[in-house]
Amino acid sequence: MINNKLFGGYHAVQDWSRVAVHRYLHWTGTGSWRREATILLSVLVALMAGYITVFHSASHAVQDLVDTCTARLEIELENADTDPLTKALARPLCECVAHSFLDKNGIVRLAMVNMRVLDSMALEPVTEKDEEACISALWLPNVELAKRLTLEGGGR
Repeated sequence: MINNKLFGGYHAVQDWSRVAVHRYLHWTGTGSWRREATILLSVLVALMAGYITVFHSASHAVQDLVDTCTARLEIELENADTDPLTKALARPLCECVAHSFLDKNGIVRLAMVNMRVLDSMALEPVTEKDEEACISALWLPNVELAKRLTLEGGGR
């Protein structure tokens, strides 16, 4: 005598699952495309909201970095008694360094630090090479100014 109850029950469940999966995945009629479009639209709205939140948080983190760097650099330049031209370069220099910091760490990691999800020590720091690249990008040689200074200095 052969016992087919377990095997027959397995086929019944397998057939039921096929029908259920077919029913839920392949809706028929006009309501199916509406449901799928609604689900797709909901996913897109959620992704856009997440992207906007991350971008907003990261932009605040970069702005805080630039403001803090500018304030500290202006104080150091005032104590060093430098010329006004050098003092005017504090903000662009800090913006350049902040952008290189953003390039090294990415928007998501900066947003996570700003939301207090990630420790700031986990971020990759800006190196001296990056700082020198920012300084050299901002400190373009002014040929006309150099000519005037040599002419004024030579006439004395």
